[in-house]
Amino acid sequence: MVKEGYLDNMNFKSNEKIKKFLSDFDKFIDYISTKDVTIGKATKYISKKYLFEINEIMSTKQQDVTANSTQPSYPMIYLFYRLAVESKLLSEAKIKGGRLALKPTERIEMFKRLNEVEKYICLLEILWVDCDFEKLEFQSYNDLNVLKVVINMDMFMRKKANKRILVNEFSRDISTILLYFSYFGIMDVLEDAEVKSKYSISKIFFVKEVILTSVGENIIKILDEKRNLAEWNISHRKEYGEFNIEFDEEFFVPFKGIFEDVELEKTLPRRKIKFKDGIYTFKVSLDKGTWSKIQLSAHGTLHDLHNLIQEAFEFDNDHMYSFFMDGIPWSKNSFKCPYDDEGISADEVEIGELELIKKQNFLYIFDFGEDWRFNVEVLVIKKEVIEEFQGEIIESKGDLPQQYPDYDDEW
Repeated sequence: MVKEGYLDNMNFKSNEKIKKFLSDFDKFIDYISTKDVTIGKATKYISKKYLFEINEIMSTKQQDVTANSTQPSYPMIYLFYRLAVESKLLSEAKIKGGRLALKPTERIEMFKRLNEVEKYICLLEILWVDCDFEKLEFQSYNDLNVLKVVINMDMFMRKKANKRILVNEFSRDISTILLYFSYFGIMDVLEDAEVKSKYSISKIFFVKEVILTSVGENIIKILDEKRNLAEWNISHRKEYGEFNIEFDEEFFVPFKGIFEDVELEKTLPRRKIKFKDGIYTFKVSLDKGTWSKIQLSAHGTLHDLHNLIQEAFEFDNDHMYSFFMDGIPWSKNSFKCPYDDEGISADEVEIGELELIKKQNFLYIFDFGEDWRFNVEVLVIKKEVIEEFQGEIIESKGDLPQQYPDYDDEW
């Protein structure tokens, strides 16, 4: 039975758009699971040839693409990629030749055991809770963020299904999310061709108007009233310094009964952080020929690692820094210098809480003016525990860089 104030429940099995969406996601996962699908080391985008092949097997195909089109040219595949990565259905791994590839995890089997409604709400949960909204953006012109989506949700709250809703200029900034909602069957969207024609970029999408579907009217109302994005989006909350975020109730609970013909009882389990004790060996590289190996206890912090890096490279430890755990400079998946006012402080999280794995790489940037960048690789994780181990530099190679070179005073 649906809660008071919501529409009558609906038939899931007769909703062709949602069925097509789920079928396409399954095809995407199955394709990745059976091939060594490589991704770029910097962008982490799927290689072009695989994108073209994936698009060909989709029920909803992206038009006007070629074998040379990059991932942002395929919005639905872009969405599927983010959903699969953020939910840990797929993870990156090194394959022959040092290339990076997407590999299936054990969570795929858990996902496949869900019924169709459970899969659908699970994917909605991943979008709403686990995705960094800035990374969801496939268009460079948008400034997509959680707060803009929260503000614009009000535009739909007083609207009924099957009624046209004009999208104003401010709301066009969330065109990406509106397009993704259309894939979910929450709404139909009409592209604003007139505004698009004013831009020289070919791959761009502006929404002119939307029409909520019957299921969409229900879902939007529940998201707005019961699952406020600012309170449920993990990436957004981490920006304000929260870590190891947990919820008192499963995301799917208020959606129970929204469909009359299929039960909604479970979802993918939320991954709780498991402390991994031991001694960690990191290789910190400025370039191929200049590096240091550092050992640190699982109970040490990233701030301790920062201090050891400073010591290893004989820097003065006189500027701010950040660790970017996805290897992407200035991403929100980061831990900040304790003197930074935003984000999670590096001295509040122990190494053993980071769920690091062997061969994982992340980025350390020191002195945001000079922009010293170091790659940090996890070489070894030994399970042994040494009481009060403070960490040490065990090996170094290459000429140390000068933090402040002696410039010739002559003109």
